[in-house]
Amino acid sequence: MKIKTVRFGEIDIPEDKFILMKGSILGFERLSRFVLLMQEEGAPLWWLQAVDDPDVAFVVVNPRLIKRDYDPLVYESDLEFLDVKDKDDMALLAIVTIRANPFRLTANLRAPLLINAANRMANQIVLDDPAYQVRFDVLDHQMDLDAPMLEGGRGMEKLARQTSAAPA
Repeated sequence: MKIKTVRFGEIDIPEDKFILMKGSILGFERLSRFVLLMQEEGAPLWWLQAVDDPDVAFVVVNPRLIKRDYDPLVYESDLEFLDVKDKDDMALLAIVTIRANPFRLTANLRAPLLINAANRMANQIVLDDPAYQVRFDVLDHQMDLDAPMLEGGRGMEKLARQTSAAPA
């Protein structure tokens, strides 16, 4: 299917690469179909592009690249909601915000995207743990670029294999 994007122009993405938000991303409830794009293989930051709105694309990161001990409690009800049968199919992504003045790069570790890599269903979950910040300053914490983007289990590996390359 051809989708229009502001950042990448028109791109052709097979529908089986879509991520379907069974829940929603806070503030973007009207959008339910997304696609993950990576600029280049191994890049730490990916794009989560809305299929139905060319203007909406989020920068996302594997939270374990910026906080190695990131291991939030994910409730069984969240896993059931997305029909996660095997925890190895679970992947987490944090939405990154780039602020211009002053320049800051923050990641939302409190409300990650939970993705079932097996069926490509997703939901944004809100964690109860105050140890995970909404605005975790990435620049104050060295991103572990030596750790593979896939750090965090087989769910991240599956998700990466299913991710499309963004046009240059």
